[in-house]
Amino acid sequence: MLEATEWLSDFVFFTDLLCHMNNLNVKMQGKNQFIDDIWAHLKAFKLKLNLFSGQLAKNDLSHFSRLNSIPSVNEEKLKNYEDGLKKLHFEFERRFQDFSAIQTELDIFTMPFNVNCEAVRSDLQLELIELQSNNHLKQSFLNMPKLEFYKSLSKVSFPNLISHAQKISAMFASSYICEQVFSTMNLRKNYFRSRLTDEHLASFLRISTHFEPQYKELLKMKSQFHSSH
Repeated sequence: MLEATEWLSDFVFFTDLLCHMNNLNVKMQGKNQFIDDIWAHLKAFKLKLNLFSGQLAKNDLSHFSRLNSIPSVNEEKLKNYEDGLKKLHFEFERRFQDFSAIQTELDIFTMPFNVNCEAVRSDLQLELIELQSNNHLKQSFLNMPKLEFYKSLSKVSFPNLISHAQKISAMFASSYICEQVFSTMNLRKNYFRSRLTDEHLASFLRISTHFEPQYKELLKMKSQFHSSH
C-alpha cells in the first residue's frame, strides 16, 4: 500500500510539473514573437521554479493541485521533488545562458526609454539620449507595435538604433513558423499530387503564407508609370 502511494505521488507530481511546462511551451509558440518575448517567458518560468521549490520546502502545494489532492505525502518525497525542481532550474540557467549575455542588447530593443544610457554601447548612447528626451516618440512607442515604432524612426537621426532593432528582430525566437510552413507543404504534397515539382511547392507556400505587400516601397521603385491604352 505504501509503495502504491509513493508511486502515485511521483506520478501526480510530474503531471503537475508537465502542466506548468506545457503552459510555457504554449506561450512560446505563435506568430509575432521576438527573441525578447521568448526570453521573458523563460525568465518568468525560472522564477516560478524558484517559487515552487521554496514552497515545497514549507510543505506548501498551492501550485501542485494534483499532488495536494493526495492525503499524505511524506517529507522525504517532498525533499526529492524540491531537489528535482532546483536541478531543473539549474538546467534552464545553463541551457539559456546565452540570453543572459545579451540582456542589455535585448533591453535596448524592448524598453529603449528605460535603459541606462551609460550602460550601453557608445554608438547607441547619443541616439538613446535623443530618443528618451522626445516625449512624442515615447508616446508613439507606447501606442505602436515594436517593429512599427522602429520603422517610423528617422534613418538620419537614429541609424544605429534602427540597425540594432533589425538585428534583434531578425533573430529566430523559435522554430514554430518553420514547422508551420513545413506542415503546410506536407498538406499540399500528398499521394494524389505526386507530380508536383519544387517550383509548384514554392508557389503553394507563397500563396499559403500570409504576408502584406509593401505597396509604397514597390511604387517608389518605379521611376515612371505607364497608363494602359
